[in-house]
Amino acid sequence: MKLAPESKLFLSIIAVTVAIVGIAAVALTKPAPVYTRYDLIPSDAHTLGSLSAPVYLVEFSDFECPACISAKPIVDDILKTYGGKLLYAYRYYPLAQHPFAQKAAQAAQAAGLQGKFWDMYALLFAQGETLSDATFSKLVTQLDLNPDKFSSDFMSESVKQRILKDVNDGNRFGVNATPTFFLNGKKLELSSYDQLKTAVDAAVKGLK
Repeated sequence: MKLAPESKLFLSIIAVTVAIVGIAAVALTKPAPVYTRYDLIPSDAHTLGSLSAPVYLVEFSDFECPACISAKPIVDDILKTYGGKLLYAYRYYPLAQHPFAQKAAQAAQAAGLQGKFWDMYALLFAQGETLSDATFSKLVTQLDLNPDKFSSDFMSESVKQRILKDVNDGNRFGVNATPTFFLNGKKLELSSYDQLKTAVDAAVKGLK
């Protein structure tokens, strides 16, 4: 039977549609990847808690992100509750739409080179969405940092590359928003940050 050109086109469209649906179905049934501790927490990562803890939580975050600011009290509560049973790592993922996110990450990394990453981390988040260029000078004074070293490190290529490394890793692990959390290597899909606490509770209790 000879098909009309319109019929051939219609059948071709159906065939392509079926192929696309099939590929999508395979993708949806494929299990989410699980990354190792060494993938997610490189040796130069900023961490809190026990390095030997069996449970590890990694956050890709942006200091100017409203959602990250909202999640921080939950993270603080988790660390207070499970500090000895959990390893937490903070990794940079500044978003382009936040005008001071990249500078805030550079400020945190530069402060870290003077042993005060976590102090700067806390102060940057406390600023919320009010970050400005004046903020960084004020925080340098507040933390009693060496201002010349801070300025040099803040603008250094090594600090910028360190942040870019986190961003590139985040892209490789499927990060596309902030904050993104990985618990024991699995990316968490959260509809609320209370679910983060629940997930960590379950992971820690599962050790017993």
